[in-house]
Amino acid sequence: MGFAAREGEAAQLRGYSRSAKSVCPDHLDDTVLKKRVNEYATEPTCSYCDKTGTDDNPIAAIFDNFMDCFMVGVHHRFARANDEAVSFEDGEYIGATTYDSYEVAEEIFGMALNDYIDEADAELLDDIQAVMCNDAWVRGDWQSLSEDQRLSYNWDAFKDLVKYQTRFLFIRWAKRHPYDPDEMSPLEFFEALVSLLVGLPEAISSIDGPMYRGRMFPSEPDINEHSAATLGPAPAVLSRANRMSPAGISMFYGSSDAETAIAEIGAHSTDSWAVVGEFRAARELRVVDLSNLPDLPSIFEPGEDARTRYDRIAFLRSFVDDLTLPVVLDGREHIDYVPTQIFTEYLRYAFPARIDGLVFPSAQSTGRNFVIFYGPEFCSAPDKVGQDTRLILDPRTIQKHRVTTVIKGS
Repeated sequence: MGFAAREGEAAQLRGYSRSAKSVCPDHLDDTVLKKRVNEYATEPTCSYCDKTGTDDNPIAAIFDNFMDCFMVGVHHRFARANDEAVSFEDGEYIGATTYDSYEVAEEIFGMALNDYIDEADAELLDDIQAVMCNDAWVRGDWQSLSEDQRLSYNWDAFKDLVKYQTRFLFIRWAKRHPYDPDEMSPLEFFEALVSLLVGLPEAISSIDGPMYRGRMFPSEPDINEHSAATLGPAPAVLSRANRMSPAGISMFYGSSDAETAIAEIGAHSTDSWAVVGEFRAARELRVVDLSNLPDLPSIFEPGEDARTRYDRIAFLRSFVDDLTLPVVLDGREHIDYVPTQIFTEYLRYAFPARIDGLVFPSAQSTGRNFVIFYGPEFCSAPDKVGQDTRLILDPRTIQKHRVTTVIKGS
């Protein structure tokens, strides 16, 4: 085999042909890709800008090394149609949407940037497209769902199940299609979700406060009349259905700051006054924290572990968005609340370790919301702390606020 043939074969394996150009990290925004290009830097000049270095202080990577890093992102999202055994008949692929290398390069390059493509970036993209082998590509998940898609699909199926088919026996509900690899039973879904949370250090944290909780009033209140008994959770017999708890099960709902607490309680009230107090934990509370999820990892991070982490964080971020969607209080909220109520109850009673509550972003403000799994009997003033006390309200923190309310979702 001659040199040209060998080089062509090597290019096909790599997915790109060689180029004499070099590229510096200034043309990339993705932190992993910038870092890797910087680590590969051996050249004193960049082919796409006037930036210069020296032989002892190189500033650019040769194009081949850059493409090695770039192809990690390509293979994160796409696979060659031939490698995936996509049917090919009469000159075209059948059964899967295919993309040419120009389309793939443009999509992946777009994920390497945070902003619009300038003239130098356009030249770099042209060169990427020029060296990529002319392959047909399919989405990596064309035959089966990625992990984040699979979890989202089963969360949607679970919501439909408990809202419209069964409420109390769902845990024994079997898969409808036993041989569908993407389908999970409700129990399998929750076990997978808990495993995901346990495996993500950012998702489990400890808190001790402050947690702000308030009530709305139609006229100016006297703050001296309020205490842990009036500002704490309602007794079980009076507790109404809420996003994370059904009627009759009392839990503490609070926020990370007074403004968020007022925004939350004012979102579905026409009253014009709020009384808010600051609660603190009598002991450290262990919570599932969905307000502190990491950003999506880079698709240019090599390795199967990086891809798995990407999928899991992608699902959790979409899950939290769904969990905190505003719910219209039109009488049907009792149905819409059911899936999140069950999720909360599963965390409370089936998590592998003690969990005292849940933290999630507010739908009404930029702050965080807390759901602590304790009712009014666990709340007290500082001078009445007992063995069962979990949340303490210092009466000196109680304040009243004039509120302009706009009724909207909860």
